[in-house]
Amino acid sequence: MRIAVTNDDGVHAPGIAHLASRLRDAGHDVVVCAPDSNLSGAGASTGADLRKIKGIVIEPTTVGGLAAHRVSSTPAVCSLLAVRGAFGEPVDFVMSGINPGTNMGPSVLHSGTVGAVVTAANFGVPGLAVSMDAEEDAPDAIFDSAATWALFVLDNVDLDGPPRAMSLNVPGIPAAEVKGVRATGLDATPGFRAAGVRTIEPLASGGRLVSFVYEPVERRLEEDGDVAAVRAGWASLSWLTSITADETPRGAWREDRLPSFV
Repeated sequence: MRIAVTNDDGVHAPGIAHLASRLRDAGHDVVVCAPDSNLSGAGASTGADLRKIKGIVIEPTTVGGLAAHRVSSTPAVCSLLAVRGAFGEPVDFVMSGINPGTNMGPSVLHSGTVGAVVTAANFGVPGLAVSMDAEEDAPDAIFDSAATWALFVLDNVDLDGPPRAMSLNVPGIPAAEVKGVRATGLDATPGFRAAGVRTIEPLASGGRLVSFVYEPVERRLEEDGDVAAVRAGWASLSWLTSITADETPRGAWREDRLPSFV
């Protein structure tokens, strides 16, 4: 299978090298294309109106022993470039990661790792976002565990039907200690939230440097959610969809409402 591998941590982050090399060793035709800098939290942003910018810079580099492309744009744009044939034949599948830190519950909205595969699915190509419950300084065995389970999902998931975006979160333990893969929903409760904003220091320009103040949120784990699965030693696999309109809440709007100037 021809697979694009991208991420949101930057083309030289360790996770993408682990994932790309494992896919290559498994016999896949791998195209590595990722942002030239860390764009964690970019979601599915394109960074600009792609119809109006002059262009996107793509430069050659090497990742995990593979020829790769360093792209001056977001994970979503990297994914779209691969889907639309910027690196040769269009790809059949997009894999994004390995992201240090999980992308579960409400955080998938902001994740650039997830945004890349949601974008691919929106343009007709299925994809898998791969995240792990460990940080960037984790041992190679933990990255290899996430890659091992990602390949397991790729080899066993049913890709028939409409293109889907999937999100895999793997516990930060060796591959043999993971209990398996459990299909899950997204836990509704975040583990923390921004409770306010504080000024760090005033700036000479008259502006100020600010940061958010975070506080933990008590979590009531949903049994069929991704957080509960990972905490219990399972890799969680969630199917995502593109943004769609929800039903209008009852009484929220009436078509007979008219402004005074009509």
